Amino acid sequence: MFKLFKSKEQKIADARAEIEKTFQDFMEGEGRLPEGFSEPYIRITSFGLVLNDTPFKAYLDTIKADVDRLNDDTGISDWFYLDESVEINAAAAAISDWVKRYKEMETMLGKKACVDRKTTVRPPAFRHCGGKVMVVIDNKRRYEGITEESIERCKAEEISFCTVLSDCKLYDLIEQKEKEITYVTYPNYHDETYADWSFK
Repeated sequence: MFKLFKSKEQKIADARAEIEKTFQDFMEGEGRLPEGFSEPYIRITSFGLVLNDTPFKAYLDTIKADVDRLNDDTGISDWFYLDESVEINAAAAAISDWVKRYKEMETMLGKKACVDRKTTVRPPAFRHCGGKVMVVIDNKRRYEGITEESIERCKAEEISFCTVLSDCKLYDLIEQKEKEITYVTYPNYHDETYADWSFK
């Protein structure tokens, strides 16, 4: 049977259309945050750029005022807030499933973006990074009902829970320890001052 030949341009157009449809379907379905979770720390600029902030923005802004550049060295890619509408173990299961699926979708679209050995279509930018996630809850006692199974599921997907103690401190509920923002400054080759911040 005669096979219809596709030009390179057509292959690229088809790949782009398929990626965009898959991405759109995902973001309107499985890609939505589970019930009870929200993203109050996300800011969208006037240009449509998504910025992932933290609950510690005010404190970090005071550091930024004294340096030319402040780098996030926490390894946390996304900060979410969990309200009290969902039981803690149900919430842990939902967010771990969501993070796992998000990572799978990023990988799949990355593969679809390779049209051939020399051509790659740029996939859409995901709103979240699919990396380490920190979930903020208000009431520390609420976490006491979490099971070991739920903790292990969250650890497997690099998810942790915390309560905010002050403008520069949190309590990591999975690690069961208080952590405070610390930063190290250093000059770069342009004689500018850079700083890396993290939790210790």
